[in-house]
Amino acid sequence: MTNKTNSILKIIAGAVAAVLLLGILVVLIQINASLKAQDDTQSDTSVATRATDDDVEILNAYDNESANGGTDEPAVTTAAVAAETPEATTTTAATTAEPAATTEASTTQAATTTTAQTTTAATTTAPTTSNATSSSNSNYSSATGDFVMDTSGITDIEIDWHSGSVTVIPYSGTTIQVSETSSSTISSSNVLYYTVNKYGELTINFIKANNFSSAGISKDLTVYIPTSMSLDELSIEATSANIVISDSQGTLSVRDLSVETTSGNSTIKGITATEMSADATSGTISISSCTISTELDIEITSGSATVALPSGTGYTLEYETTSGTVTASGTSLKGEGRITVGTGTLKIDVETTSGNVTITN
Repeated sequence: MTNKTNSILKIIAGAVAAVLLLGILVVLIQINASLKAQDDTQSDTSVATRATDDDVEILNAYDNESANGGTDEPAVTTAAVAAETPEATTTTAATTAEPAATTEASTTQAATTTTAQTTTAATTTAPTTSNATSSSNSNYSSATGDFVMDTSGITDIEIDWHSGSVTVIPYSGTTIQVSETSSSTISSSNVLYYTVNKYGELTINFIKANNFSSAGISKDLTVYIPTSMSLDELSIEATSANIVISDSQGTLSVRDLSVETTSGNSTIKGITATEMSADATSGTISISSCTISTELDIEITSGSATVALPSGTGYTLEYETTSGTVTASGTSLKGEGRITVGTGTLKIDVETTSGNVTITN
């Protein structure tokens, strides 16, 4: 009986174990199925997301092309086509460059034509000269060589001269007459050069600026100025050249007269001026028979100056000397100081480094 009971219990226990194993197996199968379903869902979501992103990029590319007026192709396709056809791009650039070159050539030709026209017009309207080289624009006109010029509109005359002499002669004529002479040949490269600007300033130069071929030549300049002119300024600057301004009749009137020499002498006689100045470096200054109403400035570096004022002219003198002497109406002065002679209406300012200045009246 006992053996039979044990057999039955073993059978029941085996059945129970089988049922438990079957249950565990079923649970495992369900869990596996659930995990697989979850993976499939995530995979589908990822694919769908990528597909959506790709669609957005393609749509954006189409929109960009359409906005730029191109065909409805993705931008990446357009870039690829451009990268695959460099020869076409190069050809386009070359084609573009050719019209630019043509334009430049046309511009150069137009500029040349304009210059030629300007020169022709200037030659027709320029003052009479011995050398037909001239030019002009809206601000000034210029030419070279001897000339005769009407005084209309001329208020200032400025002269810059090197080596030789400058002589200014007031006369009773009606035109400004300028000429130069030399013991050497005056070629086209070392002829005088002059300009007239829109402000009425006549400038006379030894040669044209930056022309160094005239080295070694000495020229004498003569300028005739009508005494009827009312000049605002007459200015002469000379290097290794003498300056002479002489009016025997005393009829030329200038508001501001100035001369400056380096290694040259200056002589001023018979001129009426409101203001006058004379500077000399290694040269002499001589002023006589001049009527100066307001101010006279004298500056000497190494040389001498004599000023002979009209009789009875009163003045106030301010002087400064280094190793020179100033003599005013018989009084010898050194160093720095100020004296008054007579009414003291005229102001005289004298500065000397190693030169002597003598003033008489």
